[in-house]
Amino acid sequence: MLKVEIIGNLGADAEVKDYNGSKFVTMRVAHSSKYTDQEGKTHEKTVWVDVTMNNTESKVIPYLKAGTKIFCRGNADLRVYSSPKDRMMKAGLSISTSEIELVGGVSDAVPRELIHPEDGHLFKVNKFYAADIDTSAWKENDKCTLVDKSGTPYVVVKGGWVAPMQPEQEESAG
Repeated sequence: MLKVEIIGNLGADAEVKDYNGSKFVTMRVAHSSKYTDQEGKTHEKTVWVDVTMNNTESKVIPYLKAGTKIFCRGNADLRVYSSPKDRMMKAGLSISTSEIELVGGVSDAVPRELIHPEDGHLFKVNKFYAADIDTSAWKENDKCTLVDKSGTPYVVVKGGWVAPMQPEQEESAG
């Protein structure tokens, strides 16, 4: 078994696919590295990795959008194929993963602190879009609305996953 860990940006939105009745999620992750050679010329190299995940019920899937930085760990496989463009043999890396985390930064759509509008309780939100709210007694479809310091609403679902509230959610919440 060959285990790998990668951090990179999604090249496109993740897709849920169906093959012979089995559902899975596919995505392409890019990692770029830059270096400067002895003459001062900058070089950049991008490596693309195909990632598949069998857990189509994962709460992280709605956040797997193009450009999102993720961390994933899984079993690696090297595949060799013939490129239809230039008719050359090429190799590619693919990962079968069950572990994906969002690796956000300060420019994320979800702020780092959210407030419960009824009791004013402050909740910390980590970089993986999960608030430290206890959801262990929640039913599967339970939701909670939290707001940031400017009053912008966010919805929290079972497991503590946080997302900006969509306009249709705001109408039904208010």
